[in-house]
Amino acid sequence: MDLDEIKRLAAEVSVQHGIRVDPDDPIMAVVTLNRLVIEEALGRATDLIEKATQEFNRAAERVQIRAGAVVAGELRDSVAAIRAEMQKDIDSARIKAVEPVDEMHRTQSRSNRWRWIVAGLLAGTTLFLAGLLGGMLFA
Repeated sequence: MDLDEIKRLAAEVSVQHGIRVDPDDPIMAVVTLNRLVIEEALGRATDLIEKATQEFNRAAERVQIRAGAVVAGELRDSVAAIRAEMQKDIDSARIKAVEPVDEMHRTQSRSNRWRWIVAGLLAGTTLFLAGLLGGMLFA
């Protein structure tokens, strides 16, 4: 505390209480000592608050990291489950799509077989008749 501040405090005490206090009065030493003790206590309290705030921030960061890891794990599990379900749906759709295609192929194969049989019979009959007709004309 500088001399001007001590003088101001002494004048303030004189005005408020009607007691004359000089800047070199022993009571002013008590005031200075009291101020120093308060400043020291405030400094310690400030340090403790800063340390507590830093520890709180570190703890909050650790909680965020843990929560992030848990959320990421849950997200991975959910995505894996969704992929598995989608794969099941795709496989099921593939099986359901193959059945009609196979049935259509079998149907077309049967009709193609009958077409070839009929065409063969017609060709054979035509050749046979052509042979008979040719035999009758040239014989």
